[in-house]
Amino acid sequence: FGSGQHETTSLCLEALEDIPLENVSVLDMGCGSGILGIASVLLGAGEAYGVDIDETAVRIANENAELNNVVGKFSAECGDLTEHAKGKFNLVLANIVADVIISLTENIKTYMAEDATFVMSGIIDTREQDVLAALDKNGFDIIERKPDNGWVCLVAKSR
Repeated sequence: FGSGQHETTSLCLEALEDIPLENVSVLDMGCGSGILGIASVLLGAGEAYGVDIDETAVRIANENAELNNVVGKFSAECGDLTEHAKGKFNLVLANIVADVIISLTENIKTYMAEDATFVMSGIIDTREQDVLAALDKNGFDIIERKPDNGWVCLVAKSR
């Protein structure tokens, strides 16, 4: 997952290439190795903040920020969203399992700036309809769908 080789990660990276990132602020939920947050900075984002419940993942994400010369623009912390994220973000990334994405749809808007984009992956195709229903219920419209080998990446905007 953390190297960009898995379909869910590569789908997110493809989605990032299609989003104007100039000076945007990014929240990377379940940041893992930091690949998505770091990539967003390398593609022009002003700053990216990662959060993950795994201490080892956070340590590796911060080490990867050093290796990619984005310290000061990317940082990661261990914990859940409500413990650490402050403010509003222009782009929210979540490459995690469908159940967590479904749960996030209920309150993620709290962390989204006006006209923010929500990129989700880690969704196995058999769970896509469940995620779509949760997004619709919580006021999101799908603006792009990217499938690959049984996995789906969704890009959404708040209504």
